[in-house]
Amino acid sequence: MANLYTTSRESKTVEIEEFSREGFPFRMIITLKKLGVVTMLDYLLTPEEAADMAKALNPSKK
Repeated sequence: MANLYTTSRESKTVEIEEFSREGFPFRMIITLKKLGVVTMLDYLLTPEEAADMAKALNPSKK
C-alpha cells in the first residue's frame, strides 16, 4: 500500500493510502495519540467518495 498523503498536527495524523482490496482503491487512516493511548481509525473510500471529498476540499475546481 503506497502512502499518497500524510499530514500531522500535535497528536493527530491523517494518511491516505492506495488500497486494492474489497473494491476500495483508497484508505484513510486517522491516528490519535493522547494520554499514552494510540487510537487508529480507518475508512475505506470508493472512487466516487474520493472524488466528492476532493471537490469539497478544493471548491474552486467545482
